Amino acid sequence: MNMIRRELFAQYMAEDVVIVNGARTPFCEWQGGKRGDGNPGGLLKDVSAIKLGEIAIKGALEKSNTSPKDVDHVVMGYALQTCDQAIFGARHAGLGAEIPQEVPMLTLSRICGSGVQSIVTGAQMIMLGEANTVVAGGMENLSQAPHVLRGMRDTYKLARPPKAGTELEKDMEDYLFTNLLDGFCGSFMAQTSDEICKRKGVTREETDAFAALSHSRTADSIEIGTWEQEIVPVNDVTYKDEDHVVKGSTPESLAELRTAFGPESLVTAGNASGVVDGAAAVVIKSASQAEADGDSPLAKIVSWGIVGLEPAIMAYGPVPSSRLALEKAGLSIDDIDRWEINEAFAGQAVACVKDLGLDVEKVNVNGGAVGLGHPLAATGTRLVLTLAHELKRCGGKYGVATACIGGGQGIAMVIESI
Repeated sequence: MNMIRRELFAQYMAEDVVIVNGARTPFCEWQGGKRGDGNPGGLLKDVSAIKLGEIAIKGALEKSNTSPKDVDHVVMGYALQTCDQAIFGARHAGLGAEIPQEVPMLTLSRICGSGVQSIVTGAQMIMLGEANTVVAGGMENLSQAPHVLRGMRDTYKLARPPKAGTELEKDMEDYLFTNLLDGFCGSFMAQTSDEICKRKGVTREETDAFAALSHSRTADSIEIGTWEQEIVPVNDVTYKDEDHVVKGSTPESLAELRTAFGPESLVTAGNASGVVDGAAAVVIKSASQAEADGDSPLAKIVSWGIVGLEPAIMAYGPVPSSRLALEKAGLSIDDIDRWEINEAFAGQAVACVKDLGLDVEKVNVNGGAVGLGHPLAATGTRLVLTLAHELKRCGGKYGVATACIGGGQGIAMVIESI
């Protein structure tokens, strides 16, 4: 069965799909949170997810020397659709980036995996001969998550919402908070990390040690400009302004933080991914198109794996999805030089690293979402782009980018540096 799966995948991947280049915005603390230095967040609070997506797309086109006129399709992930024009999503982001109106544009959501899924979907379009050049990415502005009033359409008619000063007949809903709870299994996403840690025997000490490493690596990357080559500014906000990371974090300082769900929980504000705003995009092409255009691609897409699993342990998604992607690629753990695992929660990341048998010195070597933050749909594209650049820096060949997905899914992509 494994051999058949590899042969079928190789057959459909007869034309290589390559990642030419890409760009992302800075990832900045949301308006409802505190920056790592204790000051209020919100540097990007007034820039909609669609505008952030537009900026990332423009940056990806510029860094790949691709004309907007040469794009055949745009695919953008958008998970928590928060802005007043959210329904138009990728369409407005692409048009804002001056991609011609004749080009089709698709908005999708696989929640935290959307940024990888957009690349998968674009690659599939290329493999099917429907496109040669695709812009793929993800965008999110969690600062703009609204408070909503449900079940009142009979009181407040179309285009006549309650005015300032109106006494409401019922409580409003925090749209961000309610989407952190998976109503199917009755667990907050953070509790799925606690559950897999309980099943796999991950300790608080291991969790805080990993979180401290993430904060340290992230702080170093920001300080020395490791990510400068992949970041484009948003107005006057630059790569130097990524602000969720808490400098000087240690296992001891993190151990002092209160857990989110009682004494048995491992999740704290210091070892969970940051709530941030941001966007990312890459330009992918068929290998023949890239050659015709004179490109020097960063990497080629080797395989991907997408799985479902028990919703109560959604945080474990990187393990089965990575194993599937490696199986389809005909590779083993030992073949992989670098891993980018979305650190939705440090405990979850520890469980995945341990179960996959990974060397932590190959995992998130420049920091991860605990230090940098996790702008939902943008994260997956950031993982792939960061991985492609890191393979170039370290001289590695193969890398895996992977993420867990709310609701009980996992997604992984194997790329090869070229």
